[in-house]
Amino acid sequence: MIKTLVAVEVDLASSFAIRYACGLGNHIKMELHPVYVKSAGLREETTGVGWAPHTWEREIVQAGRKEIEEILSPEAESCQAMREPRVIYGDRGAELAKIVEQETFDLYVEGAPYPFTPGTIHKALHSRLHQRLRCPFIWLRGLRKIDRVLILCLDASGAAALARAFCRLWAGCQIPLHLAFPARGGADESNRIREAVTRAAGELEASGCRVTVEEPFQAVLGAPSAEIVDGYGLTAVTVPRAITRESPQLKWLAEVRAPLMLVPG
Repeated sequence: MIKTLVAVEVDLASSFAIRYACGLGNHIKMELHPVYVKSAGLREETTGVGWAPHTWEREIVQAGRKEIEEILSPEAESCQAMREPRVIYGDRGAELAKIVEQETFDLYVEGAPYPFTPGTIHKALHSRLHQRLRCPFIWLRGLRKIDRVLILCLDASGAAALARAFCRLWAGCQIPLHLAFPARGGADESNRIREAVTRAAGELEASGCRVTVEEPFQAVLGAPSAEIVDGYGLTAVTVPRAITRESPQLKWLAEVRAPLMLVPG
């Protein structure tokens, strides 16, 4: 069973996140654990009027439960994978980081950072939450039908990491996986990547996955064009934990509108 944490807020991106996760749960044996962190708001205006702090926090959480019903209720009846939502009072980033530090999840899903620019992507990837994530995570900018998945193997180590992730998440799933890798100038490097992709394909097929290895693509910023990526319901790629602001990968990621699965490297 794939244990999935879905971070939700009262916004459109969170609606995309929970709907997409529920759709994925129709194909994979999953448990979806929604969590909503309700921030303090204007606490200074309400303190000192006779409320004990724990009573005030309880009121905030109760208000949060009503708010989040609008996001979850359209999917709740039809999404058997969804578990009881958790509503927590506090700072969103800090509380989510505590959860992923204290509990083990196989997948994390949330709305993509807004605006989806290289700067905001870099900031999100270097946040306490994402630096502590030990599982793949999906960012949603919009909804797509999950009919096929593009796995971008940009180098040999990336191919191995992606194979490990999908052998765990996708075992037995019939949504086809398309492995793609870039054409390189040097024969040695091209052979290393091709051999790594071939091994990855074999491991995935042994896990019960449907796999196609695509012909090498001509790289744009180290990856295929956005037009190719947009033909898939999910695009997966590794991302370095120590990615720099100058990394071309940040610019490429910002141009991808399809759902992204990032595997920390």
